[in-house]
Amino acid sequence: MIPSEVFLSSLKDCRGLSLTEFIDAHAKDAVVSIRANGSKFAYASASIGTSLLTASDGIFAEENFAGNVPWCENAFYLTRRPSFTLDPLVHTGAYYVQEASSMFIHYALSVILGEQRDLKALDLCASPGGKTTLLASLPHFRLVLANEIIQSRVQALYENVVKWGASHVFISNNDPEDFNALQGFFDVALIDAPCSGSGLFRKDSDAAGMWNPELVDFCSSRQKRILTDGTKALTENGVLVYSTCSYSIEENEQNLDFLMREGEYESIQVSVDKRWGIVETESPVHHAYGYRFYPDKLNGEGFFCAFLRKKTGCYFTSPEVSQKKVVEPHFDFINPWVNPSKELSYSTHDKDVFVVDAINKEDVQLLQRILNIRKSGARIGSLLRNDIIPDHELAMSSLYSSEIRKVELNKEQALKYLRKDDFSYDISELGWILATYKGIPMGWIKVLSGRVNNYYPMKWRILMRK
Repeated sequence: MIPSEVFLSSLKDCRGLSLTEFIDAHAKDAVVSIRANGSKFAYASASIGTSLLTASDGIFAEENFAGNVPWCENAFYLTRRPSFTLDPLVHTGAYYVQEASSMFIHYALSVILGEQRDLKALDLCASPGGKTTLLASLPHFRLVLANEIIQSRVQALYENVVKWGASHVFISNNDPEDFNALQGFFDVALIDAPCSGSGLFRKDSDAAGMWNPELVDFCSSRQKRILTDGTKALTENGVLVYSTCSYSIEENEQNLDFLMREGEYESIQVSVDKRWGIVETESPVHHAYGYRFYPDKLNGEGFFCAFLRKKTGCYFTSPEVSQKKVVEPHFDFINPWVNPSKELSYSTHDKDVFVVDAINKEDVQLLQRILNIRKSGARIGSLLRNDIIPDHELAMSSLYSSEIRKVELNKEQALKYLRKDDFSYDISELGWILATYKGIPMGWIKVLSGRVNNYYPMKWRILMRK
């Protein structure tokens, strides 16, 4: 969709804008890109895309491959936009359909954080989960909290987090102001702020129709409020990632000056390969560095991001809480279900059994006291006497035992499973079995005498037929 004259006029001061080329780019289709989930593949590597392409069909067929995203490992472009809904792999969490420009955050944080490990990250405006799963893929973080302000958007975030399978990701549903009680808790805060959406005009024609200068002003004010409250939870020397999918200076560079005005932050300059076509910009007053993505200069949509280090502030001190002696329940009967190499902490709520990595136990308990936590661990299953009904979260995670029986489904069977249709499979052994597609778990089935029960979540079943 060709942008309006009013919109184009508003961009006249944007650094790096080539107006004619920019207009021409908006007459073309948006670029399609995906990011593979390395933890789902036993042979994951920096060249996972190529490995998959040579061994697979469907989405990963070689004819669909259009090159690697240069600033993000395990990410690549497709030649066309297929029907992702009808690809079983997307439902296994094997990959995430994500806009390529936003994946630059993966590269930048890798450079900025270097060899640091065991960090805690906050994704403040997280739904639907693209940047949350990106953070979860980085080796620097032992805990990622994905917060979504709008309650109606939490379910989409939950589904994508579960499918990605990272047990160190937790979900909250809180206003940024609520994080004032966690001052200094997080080492990295990512604020992908709600914006006017002008960077997505090629993908979303509705966004182009809704754009107006008043919307930009409204978004800019809201972004400042989110930045004021949401950054208090960042520790001294912590890293703030600020991003939007807008071109407007009011939502980008001017907000960097807003952050820099009190001397609380210093700007971080990230070395960028000139061949990538990313435009480095600076805020007008404090000259804070930002990075602009234009669709005529690279394979991606409109995007802006910046990275700042918090110079002042505090290191988090946990409030004193009376410690009651708790007798840890025994969960020996769960051992056959769970990977024995994992050091886990178990808990129960009603009849559900949850686990977290032992290293995160105290932090999660703290978050539960302060925030409205919507996902506080991986749900292993529901108690049934001295056994469990295994949960879909266990199937999607890396926590399940390698001793669990598996059956491989072909594409036709996999799609029937995802639709919760009846399907036949010749299985001689009865009991719980993990259904897989191309070796990647899809979910649970239970084989009974004469039938197979499908335990794929009803809320997630696909309705598309072709």
